[in-house]
Amino acid sequence: MNRIWRSMLYVPANVPRFVAKSATAGADAVLLDLEDSVPPDRKAEARAALAEAVPTARGGGADVLVRVNRPLALAVGDIEAAMAAGADGILLTKALGPDHVQLAAEMLAAAPRPMRMIVMIETAAALPRMTEMARASPLVAGLLIGAEDLAAEIGAAPDDEIIALAKRQMVLAAVAAGVAPLGTLGTVADYRDAEKLRALVARSRRAGLVGASCIHPSVVPILNEGFSPGAAEVDLARRQLAAAEAAAREGRGSFVVDGMMVDEPILIRARRTLSLAGG
Repeated sequence: MNRIWRSMLYVPANVPRFVAKSATAGADAVLLDLEDSVPPDRKAEARAALAEAVPTARGGGADVLVRVNRPLALAVGDIEAAMAAGADGILLTKALGPDHVQLAAEMLAAAPRPMRMIVMIETAAALPRMTEMARASPLVAGLLIGAEDLAAEIGAAPDDEIIALAKRQMVLAAVAAGVAPLGTLGTVADYRDAEKLRALVARSRRAGLVGASCIHPSVVPILNEGFSPGAAEVDLARRQLAAAEAAAREGRGSFVVDGMMVDEPILIRARRTLSLAGG
């Protein structure tokens, strides 16, 4: 994907004051919601609001994606409205399998500007097909587990280990397909405990997740910071790569930095760290 979305802020598309505030939240992406946060009798209103909501939400420099509805009768109109409004992509909810992804991608390919897709895994039946869905189209930018829907189907709590296990499996599926694994290993619904959220984001990043969605602007800076390399990480990565150059001149492929052995897998991580840090 062209940009790693560390933070993605959900906003109901039919509430103009929330859309306006989203432009100043500092999120990498604003997710204009047509689905769960919009009552059934307001769906048409929310869809029509995209024409103004998309450029408004983009005012702060964020990418803007639209979370579309299921069933198909709603999804087609939602995707057409997102395309017409100039959105950067969609969240394909309750994805069924690769055919479902390919049909949505066929629509997006006709958009007047390039669009991408986050595939949302929200049912137990979809879990074994995650890699297939991630590979179904080059327009797929990432995978995201819909923890609340999946937990409701299973009869589990959204922060139970069975949901975390599904998310860990999703990381492997996403990496195998070359797309972004998105989310956290727990829930960020309780946005009042900042320290707990920071610990959760740190644990999620260690598991390979690269960004997550949230429903409150106060979580955005925690996600941005937590999914970005820290100063100490960047410094170590630079010293490891510098040491690698010196070792290569001596014909050595492994060496020691700060008392720890460094070889190619460590250098891959160092290069990734500097890439995420912007050099």
